[in-house]
Amino acid sequence: MRIPYGPTAFPNGSNFFLIYELYLTNFSTSPVRLQRMELLKGGLKSNVPIVSFDSLELKSMVKILGNENPEDRLSIGAGQSAVVYIEAKTSKEKPFSNNLRHRIITSADSLEGAIVNIHTTKLQTFKSPVAGPDWIAADGPGNSIDNHHRRGNLILGGRTVNSRRFAIDWKKVKDSLSFSGDPANVQSYFCYGEKIFAVADGTVVSATDGLPDNVPGHGMAFHPAVTLTLEKLPGNHIIIDLGGGHYAHYMHMKPGSVWVKKGDHVSKGQLLGNIGNSGDAREPHLHFEVTTSAQLLLGEGIPYVIDRYRSGYQKGFDDLHHNELPKEKDIVDFGKVKKK
Repeated sequence: MRIPYGPTAFPNGSNFFLIYELYLTNFSTSPVRLQRMELLKGGLKSNVPIVSFDSLELKSMVKILGNENPEDRLSIGAGQSAVVYIEAKTSKEKPFSNNLRHRIITSADSLEGAIVNIHTTKLQTFKSPVAGPDWIAADGPGNSIDNHHRRGNLILGGRTVNSRRFAIDWKKVKDSLSFSGDPANVQSYFCYGEKIFAVADGTVVSATDGLPDNVPGHGMAFHPAVTLTLEKLPGNHIIIDLGGGHYAHYMHMKPGSVWVKKGDHVSKGQLLGNIGNSGDAREPHLHFEVTTSAQLLLGEGIPYVIDRYRSGYQKGFDDLHHNELPKEKDIVDFGKVKKK
């Protein structure tokens, strides 16, 4: 058992959450079938699970690497490895202990290991990168099996990384739709052209502009306006050094809208540009993430909190949140839009 990058607990509502990956490798000559996983306090004296996952839950959490059998997601063959995508939560009244260990219960054994500290990085407090109401945290922090950010592990530089672990695709929705009118027109999308802001003070380490918007389209209908090399995946984008080894990445911006250049110092709340549909974007949105690297995709995605927002779309955004991180599919109001 190993954890490539340790988690940091973050708050949302009445709970604390941990989102991270546990890698399992079967070094034996026989298959190992997973039945249950438990998280316990790091000290060996405690034997009572803080959080547990049964076989039904594990089916949506485990990905067998290599020749995966979709009919049996819990059997790790001889010499195979698996990734367990973990989202654990506990109430704020009973927060996680500083260290956790993992117990894997198989059809034949019970094994413990992978003790991890849950404060790998400092939890920074930011302003929101967008303003106004009706924003959905599409593919935001969570553990859904169809969340492409959550399952965004890549092999770069000879190691596994997941810069998108806490990424959010910020879109605006009205009546559950992100557009009105012609779906092939970027202007039809509610978020297109919306302003993007600096979440904190920092220094611009990269700023790219001049790439065209794509014609919106999903699946086979997606035809990028330019050939998508690794460098062009984010489209028009900005990367800001926030200090402490943390970097904010803003992607898929509108062509001609990037207001800053490399070396500029930006202040919290400063206008950076506008939302577009450039790069690897099927429809207009702001892809925002905070990672441990100024290089695209090479860092580990890390959590943070936003100083203030409201949620509760159906109830008129009545739930006020201070210093929390929105989760996947949350619909939030960030308050008034600042004038230029």
